[in-house]
Amino acid sequence: MSLEADMRLLAKVPLFATLDDGQLRLLAFGAEQRRLAAGAELYKQGGYSDGGYVIAEGRAQLVDGEKVIGTYGTGTLLGELALITATDHSTSAVFPDGGMVLKIPRPLFRRMLEEYPALAGTLSAVISRKMGSFIQQLDAISKRLDRNS
Repeated sequence: MSLEADMRLLAKVPLFATLDDGQLRLLAFGAEQRRLAAGAELYKQGGYSDGGYVIAEGRAQLVDGEKVIGTYGTGTLLGELALITATDHSTSAVFPDGGMVLKIPRPLFRRMLEEYPALAGTLSAVISRKMGSFIQQLDAISKRLDRNS
């Protein structure tokens, strides 16, 4: 993909949607393209994560053990927490039909936060929304379990 195509892709990711062209260019320039063959594993559950991945082509299945827990397509950011802190992958990511990702290494993202502090506010809002959604899902599961008790 070209730098401009990478910039367009990154602009569709909610975390990066507020970045201007210069910021997107810096992010796209520092991102690492990785092509995956059909059936390839992007990362393994429990493995160390040193950055996030934006799906550029194809679809990724997130797998917990042997169970597929979600399928995600172009423009999805996988592993956003690893952009800001050292963490292990909670799932494996497999590309059943192959694809391509842009890897955003943690040092690149930290540089973006240092140079563009407003991005930290956007990141905080995205994480808050995800945590809220997660809490709602846990609440729904809790209610179902209470009904079945």
